[in-house]
Amino acid sequence: MSRPSKKPKLVAAIALLAASPVLALPSYSGGVIATAHPLASAAGKEMLARGGNAIDAAVAAAFVLAVVAPYYNGLGGGGFAVAHLAGTGEDLALDFREVAPHAASRDMYAAASSIDGSLAIAVPGAVAGYEALHRRGGRLPWKVLMAPAIRAATEGFLISPRYRELATLRRNCLASDTEAASIFLRRSPEAPTVPELGERLRQPRLAATLKYIAASGARAFYRGPIAAEAVRSVRAKGGILDAKDFASFTVRWRTPLEGKYRGSRFVTMPPPSAGGVLMVQVFGILETMNLPGPGVRSIDGLHAFIEALKLASAERAKWLGDPDQTKVPLGELTSSKHIIEMAGQISLERARPASELSDFAPIVRTPGSQNTTHISVIDRHGNAVALTTTINHAFGSCVVAGSTGVLMNNEMDDFATRPGKPNGYGQVTGEANAVASGRIPLSSMTPTLVFFADTPHRVRLAVGSPGGTTIPTTVVQVISNVLDCGLDIGSAVARGRIHNQWLPDEVLIDQNGIDPATKSALALRGHQFRYQQRWGDAEAVLFDAATGLFTAASDPRNEGEPRGLDP
Repeated sequence: MSRPSKKPKLVAAIALLAASPVLALPSYSGGVIATAHPLASAAGKEMLARGGNAIDAAVAAAFVLAVVAPYYNGLGGGGFAVAHLAGTGEDLALDFREVAPHAASRDMYAAASSIDGSLAIAVPGAVAGYEALHRRGGRLPWKVLMAPAIRAATEGFLISPRYRELATLRRNCLASDTEAASIFLRRSPEAPTVPELGERLRQPRLAATLKYIAASGARAFYRGPIAAEAVRSVRAKGGILDAKDFASFTVRWRTPLEGKYRGSRFVTMPPPSAGGVLMVQVFGILETMNLPGPGVRSIDGLHAFIEALKLASAERAKWLGDPDQTKVPLGELTSSKHIIEMAGQISLERARPASELSDFAPIVRTPGSQNTTHISVIDRHGNAVALTTTINHAFGSCVVAGSTGVLMNNEMDDFATRPGKPNGYGQVTGEANAVASGRIPLSSMTPTLVFFADTPHRVRLAVGSPGGTTIPTTVVQVISNVLDCGLDIGSAVARGRIHNQWLPDEVLIDQNGIDPATKSALALRGHQFRYQQRWGDAEAVLFDAATGLFTAASDPRNEGEPRGLDP
């Protein structure tokens, strides 16, 4: 394997980046939070101001997002969280991903939709997850955390351009469910319409559900009248959820997946997240080949990055799934020996066709998606949370669970509804991710914490993103922008990106993702490119140990706005 020295080009590239203008970001000494909606960030800041920690801020923000961003998130969804507790030095990984109903079966989508309607719904885990995280390390009372979400549901929020965009995209799906249409659309003589910009959307039924959970905890969501009404409604609409599915749901505490890049330790999610494995493999391959990360924009580095993504994505399809139901060789896949073997498969002279990596059939192009959301928080004590949560596609299944006001996910589409068949994000997976009773669907969500190289128990960066299969590649590139290039967090998040997921056999590029000369050079090695307009928004916060100050960035691709606190 060729490993030419890249130091002259690397130094020149970094010098060019350093000479580029950067955004003037406000800095704070009392902690920061970045989310995809200003009201959620405001709720997180409120918790920090009241003496709460990063966990309190993340949980409060997540509940608010369930109200004001139904196209990303909801009580009917689920997700992952990675946290660091400064007092004990613990790193935590919480899996509150949705699970398939007990009545689910391998071939249930042979003639049914896994995207729209009641059959697309997996058992929701969000409420249980937020409570479990709070119990593990939160400081403020549960009712205090939930107050901003109750207020948002009661008083309402203003319809934004993003709401209109995604509600228009899913209008027909929302119109097919009576409860969803009554909440998220407006009646008209001909057909339901999307609310106008600036119109206020109130959700009194959801407010009542939130008040019940605030008074009685997550148990109120999974047992009793809320669960009973959700089951009644979903089954009346053709779904298979039952009371046992709700009553038996449990969160899973996982061992965080650790890796190193440029001497900095990072912790992220293990399976059923596929993103963490990809990160460990891709960063390991680049270091094995002595090549710069994608942030540097060297031709050899970008070529190796793309080829590494292909290899990691092909391994995802073959090996990864629910670790509680299928054998996932995690230690082998992330071992130094295996990563060296992967690096040895990469030629710097040519792009390897996807067909050489597996016999899966080529698939059609699939548009990107932003319909997940992420929260990053670091508080002044050094506690940190990276929390990614979702209902999968925009407005999930478009099914509201009766009088509860809870919008339900369509997470069943993240299974291989037929092994080798692409899901709604174009991702191909195999038998390890087939539909099965009680199984957790594989995910791309990649909440990640990066630590200082010289202080391995102090969090430097918390980062994550929505975007389906582009999630882990976004996180990798933001980290590279910080560690390889020294960019401020605003520039690191806003910068153009590239993506490859093995199938389709093409490289997606963002606006200003790479310059024309670099693109031409990569094309000569066999890479095929396609411009993609929609990318997930990274939400990231950064701590500067030299100054003791925090900065945060909500991606300009979306409607978020970070907030910080000075004590």
